[in-house]
Amino acid sequence: QRGYRGDSPKDSGKDLLEIPLPPWQERPHEPLPTKRARLLYESRKRGMLENCLLLSLFAKENLNRMSEEQLNRYDRLINEPSNDWDIYYWAT
Repeated sequence: QRGYRGDSPKDSGKDLLEIPLPPWQERPHEPLPTKRARLLYESRKRGMLENCLLLSLFAKENLNRMSEEQLNRYDRLINEPSNDWDIYYWAT
């Protein structure tokens, strides 16, 4: 979950706005060429420039060689909510 609390030092956590994110949904019947194209696009369009660079280069080099199971794991890795910083710290 993400939220915005404000910039004032007097702000407390009680006014934190909770914005629920939709859960990751598996796409079991998605054709592999479509999945590869979607994952390449989603690897390039991240919320952080650092992850855009890391993931887009990885995806460009590896998606075409990945099995269906590996593609599903990669899909879950990059698309589960609120993990961009975790991915960055893990990859670097």
